[in-house]
Amino acid sequence: MKELLDMLNQAGALQREGRPFAVGTVVRIGGSTYRRPGARMLVAEDGRRWGTVSGGCLEGEVAQRALHVLETSRPELLPFDLDDDDLIFGFGTGCNGVAHVLLEPVPVEGRASPIDLLNRCVEDRHTGLLATVIDVEPGLQDSLARHLLLLDDGSLHGDLEGSPLFERVRDHARHVMAEHAASSDPYVWETQRYTLDAGKAEVLYERVLPPVRLVIFGEGHDVGPLVRFAAGLGWRVQVVGRKPAAELQERFPDAEAWTYLMHPEEALKHVTVDSRTAVLVMNHTYLRDRRLLQTLLEATPLRYIGMLGPRERTARIITEVEMNQPLTDDQRARIYGPIGLDIGTETPEEIALATLAEVQAVLHGRPAGFLREREAPIHGGRAGLPTTISSWP
Repeated sequence: MKELLDMLNQAGALQREGRPFAVGTVVRIGGSTYRRPGARMLVAEDGRRWGTVSGGCLEGEVAQRALHVLETSRPELLPFDLDDDDLIFGFGTGCNGVAHVLLEPVPVEGRASPIDLLNRCVEDRHTGLLATVIDVEPGLQDSLARHLLLLDDGSLHGDLEGSPLFERVRDHARHVMAEHAASSDPYVWETQRYTLDAGKAEVLYERVLPPVRLVIFGEGHDVGPLVRFAAGLGWRVQVVGRKPAAELQERFPDAEAWTYLMHPEEALKHVTVDSRTAVLVMNHTYLRDRRLLQTLLEATPLRYIGMLGPRERTARIITEVEMNQPLTDDQRARIYGPIGLDIGTETPEEIALATLAEVQAVLHGRPAGFLREREAPIHGGRAGLPTTISSWP
């Protein structure tokens, strides 16, 4: 997410200056590759670039081709072979894979910018399903690199309307969005091929999630590393404490928001939570933490509530909360205390590392074990994607 946020910020700066740029997106892979579909890089007209589409071997060539795309103002799909130097754009990296990168110039009159569409999900905190036409036969050439964005509120955006593909892409986008509505996997993508009277086309569907929002109740010395590390991940951090907002901002400048809260019972009036929000309760004050937990359990979209302190302290708080209202299994499952993964921690920095890793695992539905012991593929998405651009069914 940090990479995407940096790219969006740079794109915004270029747009304000009136400078064109190209967006390169991995849209199709085969075999073993460093990045999966949805990985992006930005290339400015002066050759500067941000983001990556590989482990470092493709970026230079992609940047050179991006300059050509900026000259022609036409999108282009490029195949890169990562193993065989004798094949098109071979790089001999030993990855034994093929990556296809779609290059799009921005801005182009009459076409939607993929950057603007991604920004709708990030800034407005929407889950979206972005459909991109990544390959076409000549009869559908005008549809190449057109987009349709379906947001979780049902609204549609982009520049695909008017294309012969529009209705079929819209309907499948709704299907994919509904199918994965309850999934916590942040990497959901697939490709679909369509045969129309005008020719054949291939479309990439990728889910786009807003950044993780981390809300920290507390202003102790142990909050600092959490704020810094979370901000470094591209998370949106809000610090809520019993000191004036200006003082909180001075102490935790890497946060995005600072909130003074006197009465914990009013926490949800000052904090907005959704399914991508995690909360850490670390006031070091027993009664305040108990009241906060009781209040936060009312926020049904909230999936992670971390309670700082020993196991016995959290158990006692839960017992006292239940004296007023029994907790459901779902509510209990959202409480994590002690916080953090068991990686051997002592210092505030180590605790922050373990805590944020646990939040990441919970929000992404992962067990947080050793990858070498994982039998399933490391990354999400669907297998069986084509590796060439000419094998139409």
